[in-house]
Order: sequence, then structure tokens, then C-alpha cells
Amino acid sequence: MRGISPLIAAVMLMAFTVAIATLIMGWYSSTARSTTSSITNHTTTAVGCADARLSIKEVFVESSNNATVTVVIQNTGFGPIDIQDVQVFNKTGHNTSTGFTSVPNFAKGQIANIRLYNASIGTCPSDFSKVVATSNCGGVTDTFDRTPKCI
Repeated sequence: MRGISPLIAAVMLMAFTVAIATLIMGWYSSTARSTTSSITNHTTTAVGCADARLSIKEVFVESSNNATVTVVIQNTGFGPIDIQDVQVFNKTGHNTSTGFTSVPNFAKGQIANIRLYNASIGTCPSDFSKVVATSNCGGVTDTFDRTPKCI
């Protein structure tokens, strides 16, 4: 019984090596492209959020059975951000964001009056605890835990 010639074995070995290398290059190229795209998106967000600031200027509470809370928020940073959530908490820990819709592209220096309904604040200011506003930038939040203005 005879084996294959050394020339044919060498050609087959090179063909096999080229085929495997082609598969690995295709996989690596695809992975590198998706990773680069993901890193670019995160970098763009991080740079945009580097100078982001959010400030709750004032809180007004209209006490009733279903209290309405008006939150005055300002973008004190240097670029636009999105306000993603605003919640009001009473002394028992109950929170609400009823009536809030996100505020996209909240421009530098812009002021927004956000109204929240059914806040369960029976007596102002004694039942009021705090208001928390969050943005699309991680860590860019503000908490108002001072005494609100009662209407």
C-alpha cells in the first residue's frame, strides 16, 4: 500500500491552512466591525455626557386629595440631554411619576415645568419627601429634598 506523494500532501496542507485562515479572518473582521461600532456609540454618548448637568430649581405642591406637583428643571450643562424620569416621593416612601413624559433634546440653559399628578401628598410640606430627576447620561441626576413651595 502506498501513501500520497509529499508534493500532494504539501499542497493539501497549504489549501487546508488557507481555508481555515479565510474562515478565521471573516469571523474576526465581523467581530472587529461590530465592536468598533459599539465602542464608537458609547464614546459618543460619554463625550456628550461629560459636561451634562441637571438642576431642579424649585418644586411647587398643590395639596389636595390627589396632589399635583410642578417641578422646575434646568439644563445647567453645556449640551443637550434627555430627561428620562422625574419622580416625587412622600414621607411614607410612595412615589409617583404620573403625567410625566420624557423630555428629549433638553437644550443647554432650557427650563422645563413638569407636572406630576396624584402624588399622595396630603399636607404640604410635612408629607413631602423629595423629587428625583434622571437623564439619559448615567449619573447625571438631581434630587430636590428641600422644602417645596405650597400652593
